[in-house]
Amino acid sequence: MLLVGCTHVERNVSPGRDPAALREVFVAANLADNHRLAERIAVALRARGLRAESGPLTLLPATAEAVVHYEDRWTWDFGDHMTYLRLDLHDPGQKRPFASAYRLRHVARSTDVDAVISVVADELFKPAP
Repeated sequence: MLLVGCTHVERNVSPGRDPAALREVFVAANLADNHRLAERIAVALRARGLRAESGPLTLLPATAEAVVHYEDRWTWDFGDHMTYLRLDLHDPGQKRPFASAYRLRHVARSTDVDAVISVVADELFKPAP
């Protein structure tokens, strides 16, 4: 966890938007998600008090205030490990995100994936200045 804490995470939020005001989000699963990231991201968001479900966009609930899309990169070095994670918040039905958070530095092989998700989610959903 120490390695995650000292890693730089970048955040971009559109003017007039506050991700911290959201209460219900949907995590859109990537078709090639071999690591259950959509489900793990939803768990991390529920731990922050959000109502969060995950699955294909065809299951998007009408009550979702935003959709979380993610981009992940992995490498193999005697086992799979994540090297990059980006979370984007979109209004339902929109292609461009209104908020993004991503990890700028390489993710160490020994770093727990759920800890990385937690750090990036914390940054994405912190209150706007």
